Order: sequence, then structure tokens, then C-alpha cells
Amino acid sequence: MRKRSAVLTLGAALLAATAVSAPAQATSTASWLLVKTYATKAACVDAGQQYQREGFNEYKCEYVSTAATKYWLYIR
Repeated sequence: MRKRSAVLTLGAALLAATAVSAPAQATSTASWLLVKTYATKAACVDAGQQYQREGFNEYKCEYVSTAATKYWLYIR
């Protein structure tokens, strides 16, 4: 009975410790997600701003000269 109690206490302590540090790690390692490509920068910016209004933190429109659709929208 004592072993079981000790294991449960240790498990709860480990969960509490990882729960505190997990959000800090998640925000520092957040990577960009490619959403869609657009033919014009204006269309890309408009879509990025819509994603921000819906709750995403950031967007960026990246120009790619070799692609048929030139602006790639990334969010995070």
C-alpha cells in the first residue's frame, strides 16, 4: 500500500512539473504551417489577416519566384 501511494505521489509530481514547463516549450518551438499559395501579395495578406482574426498569432507571406502561384501563406 505504501509503495502504491509513493508511486502515485511521484507520478502526480512529475505531471505537475511537466505541465508547468510544457506551454513555455510549445511557444518557443512553434513552427510555421503552410496554408495555401496565392497569385498576388494582396490576396495573401488578406487571407493572413483573416487567420489572425480567427485566433492565430502570426502570418507571413513568402515570395517564391519559381512557383506558378508566387506567394505562400504561413501561419502559427
